[in-house]
Amino acid sequence: MRRIFLVDMGHRFMNQLMEKQVLLYLLFVVFFSISTLDSAPTLQEKQKQTKPSELIKRDSHSEIVIPVVGLNLHLFADEKSDVLRKLKFGEPVQYDKNSLESPKEDWIPVKLNDGLSGFIKRSVVRSVPPKQYLSTLLFEAERMILSKQVDFLAKQEITDSIFTISSTGKFTGDEFIFIRAKAGFFLKKTVDLMNEKGIKPDNDPATLEFLKHHQTKLLYDYTSGKYYVDSNYFWKLLESYPKTKHSDYAGYLATESLPLVDCGVDLRCRLEELRKGKLRYLYLFPTGNYVSLYTKDLVKELGSITKDPDSITCFQPVSEGIKSEINQMIRYASEIGPREKKQILPHLQILKKECIR
Repeated sequence: MRRIFLVDMGHRFMNQLMEKQVLLYLLFVVFFSISTLDSAPTLQEKQKQTKPSELIKRDSHSEIVIPVVGLNLHLFADEKSDVLRKLKFGEPVQYDKNSLESPKEDWIPVKLNDGLSGFIKRSVVRSVPPKQYLSTLLFEAERMILSKQVDFLAKQEITDSIFTISSTGKFTGDEFIFIRAKAGFFLKKTVDLMNEKGIKPDNDPATLEFLKHHQTKLLYDYTSGKYYVDSNYFWKLLESYPKTKHSDYAGYLATESLPLVDCGVDLRCRLEELRKGKLRYLYLFPTGNYVSLYTKDLVKELGSITKDPDSITCFQPVSEGIKSEINQMIRYASEIGPREKKQILPHLQILKKECIR
């Protein structure tokens, strides 16, 4: 019996040993397979190269937008070649169809307005169909103007470039008012940044030159020591192109460009600010995109003035300035949309009753 027991124990031991060996073998096979897969070379799809003939066709039917400040213009299609000069944001360039160098995927041969030729990196610029040129240019300009990562000098250059391009005669009608309105908006944002940072032109020659260049579009408030874009820049734009696709946008910018004035209890001053801005917008654009917003603001401001008729500051004898403002505002309000008129006109009638007797 003891012998049989020992034999049985031996068989069990051998079976367990064999099972462990099989398990170790399987683990080894799996590990080896995974290692082999990891180390096996992967097949990468070869990037398709554009044929020179296709590059020439694509470039010759496109317009190039320079969306950065200080892009290098190289002598040859090589990073190590001489830099002829740095291009400004939005600087007009044309595809140089007479270039002697064979077309390359990473480079575009270009010719500048001054006749200088060279090569720019394709990956940096935007090459678009002619119909998309203006929208792409303004999109890239606005992106940089609104970016906090772009410094003040760069924003000056972008603003100058857009004004220069708008004056080339390339754009007319709707396109002209759009690029001029955007240029005014970029000027406003750039000047706002200057005011915010407290940059003094007297100590900064480049900024002084920038302001001189745009002096006909700017106002200076001696009280606050700040510069503003003159809202008349936008209103005059509207007078020249009264019914274009982008007139409403220009009217909005005109309204928003009015500097904040602390009128205090001066009734004439308060009424004048409302008439020159938001009420004028409603008068010119009764179906504009900002009608609801400006109507709400006007009703709120006029409501605060007329809430208590006895406290309206139009003491006798009422000045001709106050009378003139009230009459002009009533005339404007009589010609705006019926819904807006219903909300605004009652407040003006209260003013007329109390001040013009």
